[in-house]
Amino acid sequence: MKRALILLMVVVLGLGVFGCAGLKPAPDKMMPVKVTMDTVERLNAIAAKPPYQGTDVLVYKINFKLSNPNNVLAKVDNLYFEAKIDDGTKEKMIVLAGSMPSMFIPAGGEATWSYTDPLLYGGFFGQIITRGVAGDTGMKGAAQKREEIWQNLGADKMKFFVDGNAITSLPDFPNLGTVYNQFKMEFSVPGL
Repeated sequence: MKRALILLMVVVLGLGVFGCAGLKPAPDKMMPVKVTMDTVERLNAIAAKPPYQGTDVLVYKINFKLSNPNNVLAKVDNLYFEAKIDDGTKEKMIVLAGSMPSMFIPAGGEATWSYTDPLLYGGFFGQIITRGVAGDTGMKGAAQKREEIWQNLGADKMKFFVDGNAITSLPDFPNLGTVYNQFKMEFSVPGL
């Protein structure tokens, strides 16, 4: 009986010592999850020439790659982005915007988040008018500017500018707080 008790103690202590050997040390600081653009695709074609219809759409799919540089599980919250095109104004015109629900990324791992959204021909006319993109040319000038932008989008001649942000935390180490990360990227859509 004494022998069995000693053997049991050796096994329990051995598991305690050797079982912890694979654990990673606790991080002393947190690095933000890196957000990059993996690919961008236009999923449909449009008519080559006007007249366009108010219900015509261009559908874009943006794939973001999220890379966790930490040696422990990371959580990304509040990932939000806006994709804009150069419409001749300082602020640029927002054509896509999206947000992602919370996502966990394994230690040293990567994840992909895809966002697909249609851009409606009739939908961005109001932006052209209210932001003064057509200058003082009125409704007719705004309609011409919309056709110009739409043709350039359909011909993949527009450059997109992406501004976004995300919040990183380490769920197993809440004492490290959160890190707010902003990102900026540019892309041109490859032709179909």
